[in-house]
Amino acid sequence: MTSLTLVRGTMLLATIAWAAGEVLVRRTPGSDRLARGIWTAGIALAIVHVVLAFELVYAWNHEAAVAATVAQAADRFGWGPRGGIYANYAFLAWWLADVAWWWIDPASHRSRSRRFETVRTVLFTFMFVNGAVVFASPAGRLVGVPAVAAVLLASPSLRRSSVPA
Repeated sequence: MTSLTLVRGTMLLATIAWAAGEVLVRRTPGSDRLARGIWTAGIALAIVHVVLAFELVYAWNHEAAVAATVAQAADRFGWGPRGGIYANYAFLAWWLADVAWWWIDPASHRSRSRRFETVRTVLFTFMFVNGAVVFASPAGRLVGVPAVAAVLLASPSLRRSSVPA
């Protein structure tokens, strides 16, 4: 198993956990505990992915990680913002905060506003579309595309509904 396989594999597993958590909490009554456990595993795997990437790919050189992120974006879009890596950090921080909230106060987490949940779902989906589809390896897309599709199909936040915001 190569270093790159470990780095990519942890994020593929995190992607599966993200999608499974999103789908379970919306589609399976009484699955809150299972969804929360899978959601927690997802952020843990995403953090392991970052640690492995810095250890095995970038040798703990943040500038090398920034340059690689810029180069990947430039390869896809013709330009790459230097701040792209910070969007990933912000996303991971939000996911970690969401996990903490869910463990600390499940009732509050469950009753958050529909508007908040819609924003969270859209931003998380945007990040996974980028990471697991746009910037993914072909094998990564085999996981990313169905994961994103499952979340979109399961999410009442992203479908028309008669329930008021």
